[in-house]
Amino acid sequence: MFWKSEAGLGSPDFQILQAVLSPGDAVKIGLPAGGWTLIGNVVQPKSRGRIHLTGRDPADPVQIEANYLSDPDDRKAVFACLELCRETGNSSALRPYVSREVIPHNLERPELENYIRGTAFSFWHQTSTAKMGRDAMSVVDGDLRVYGIKNLRIADGSVMPRVTTGNTMAPCVIIGERAAQILRIEHKW
Repeated sequence: MFWKSEAGLGSPDFQILQAVLSPGDAVKIGLPAGGWTLIGNVVQPKSRGRIHLTGRDPADPVQIEANYLSDPDDRKAVFACLELCRETGNSSALRPYVSREVIPHNLERPELENYIRGTAFSFWHQTSTAKMGRDAMSVVDGDLRVYGIKNLRIADGSVMPRVTTGNTMAPCVIIGERAAQILRIEHKW
């Protein structure tokens, strides 16, 4: 489900997924072995992380600072998401499938904030690190060419000017198809 934390937003800012966890995974996070969960995430985060090189050797690892929920709007969206997850999970329609809410249960606001920070994770849909456009922050042009470097193009989710509302697989397929079309035309294949 895609939903808005505020009615006035132009598009949804969070997503909720239902998941049945394996008994081992459920126990690791404090759920009963037969439990299920609603998992929410911010779909157009304003928080920005950083990737740093740790050395000159291409094999050197990178340092990643995810910086999840650093923007107040993202925290607002995640709280609205959590409230909707709890309302949905505890609804009368789901009562036959729910014996009780296990986590986060009845936490007060400070403890709830700690719970959210401690359980936040990525949905692995990072995009927009080499965005397409014409402004100073853009990396590629409309033909996927990297500005300032000859014969180099980027054709993946990093060229999206902003994070998509939904999952990233379909837009990545379109970017790949467009790259193939550009190369066919340019090289007369």
